[in-house]
Amino acid sequence: SESTPTPSSGINAEYGDENQADETYSLTTVKSIAGAVEQLVNFFGMQPCERTERVAEDKTAHTLLLAGQHKDGVECLIKTRIVFDGVVNMKISARSQNADLNDLLVSSI
Repeated sequence: SESTPTPSSGINAEYGDENQADETYSLTTVKSIAGAVEQLVNFFGMQPCERTERVAEDKTAHTLLLAGQHKDGVECLIKTRIVFDGVVNMKISARSQNADLNDLLVSSI
């Protein structure tokens, strides 16, 4: 069986900063960090890592880690930093060996 990459599996270090794309968004239709996490997991269809799909109710900031494979077999990681201060704001980063895929992932929100 295929294993899903994780941030600690070496993929994070292997791809490095030069193989990363970043973007920042305000998620105006989302009312909570937990709501943002649920929508992101469903939207990307990737596996949450290190139990980051669980959000404590009193948190005003959270990091969600997702890992998976694109349909062409490229392993990819997504890291989101979600902050709630009356509105949900998110910084999303994608890493893989394919720069075009990284750009596509972060711009697809």
